[in-house]
Amino acid sequence: MYKIAICDDDANFISYMKEMLCRCEPDNEEFEFYEFLSGEEFIQEATHMSSCDLLVLDMQMPQMDGHATAKNFRKLFPDSILVFCSGVAHPTDESFKATPYRYLQKNYSEKKMQEELRAVVEKMINTKKTPIIVGKNHNNLVKLNPRDILYIENARRGSVIAIRDDLKDYAFEEKITTKMKLAELYGILRDCDFEYAHNSYLVNLNYVVKLRSDGVLKLINGTELNVSRSKLPVFRQALSRLLGDKYI
Repeated sequence: MYKIAICDDDANFISYMKEMLCRCEPDNEEFEFYEFLSGEEFIQEATHMSSCDLLVLDMQMPQMDGHATAKNFRKLFPDSILVFCSGVAHPTDESFKATPYRYLQKNYSEKKMQEELRAVVEKMINTKKTPIIVGKNHNNLVKLNPRDILYIENARRGSVIAIRDDLKDYAFEEKITTKMKLAELYGILRDCDFEYAHNSYLVNLNYVVKLRSDGVLKLINGTELNVSRSKLPVFRQALSRLLGDKYI
């Protein structure tokens, strides 16, 4: 599922862009659209969104214009795809500070718009293939690739992320935290070989070096975790499937 936000003060143009994007929809992929008629409305809602894969943003809107909206968007989603769209405005130095992938003109022919949006959709899909998890270490934001993570543990106000020992050269004194809950993280990471070993934690199967018959697993760094009895059959099956895919 790809989350696409379209922010434009022209409702008819939003409908047009939805139609054009749907024409680009590849087989077996699903788009979920979010519509906003102002920058203020979008930013207010975006603060509660767990992800946004693509933002199609009008440059000229009353009050909060495209530049201001894009600046706030980048604070929330630094790695998401941004596409500016305008009827008359042209790119400026300010425009490119938000690192847009495309700058589209509303007066493009239907054929030209379709060509541009196909490239946008392809970029969006390729970007999402490898999700990025944003965590916090003290007051520092940390971007983590799934391969950086050993396991994730449930915490009172989110989750705690344990990373590979070889990544600690930038002096993490404690584990990395995130406000995201395990269920939300599992939705993002299950296609990256993460599986529940227990209701309280997710494990990166790539770093499991041993799974004992009593349900205790050992990770590459020597950490041992208990796999709950209810999770053991699914966990063992997922681990066996991963090993089969790798070595058969």
